Amino acid sequence: MYRNEETGGEITLGSDGTFSATDVSTDGSSSPGDFSGRWEYVDSASSDFIMLDIKDGGRRKVTGVQLYPSGESTVEFRAPDEPPSLVLTSVAAAP
Repeated sequence: MYRNEETGGEITLGSDGTFSATDVSTDGSSSPGDFSGRWEYVDSASSDFIMLDIKDGGRRKVTGVQLYPSGESTVEFRAPDEPPSLVLTSVAAAP
């Protein structure tokens, strides 16, 4: 699970290739929402990323949102050549 302490947004990447996001804005300008779908790690020559294929939940049927690993325990939503719109840090899942 990854969380942004400032916004309270969370995203969980399941080992079965599914994900769920709660109170997350993927671009920094839209209001946060809840959504879910499938994820896939893409090993790219320019920059590895996690492709999120959103299946439901208010993102206006957007698919192909990219989440970038940005450190040992962080991931971020960002557009190419722009600063991150949201940075989430790995946290232990609640029991």
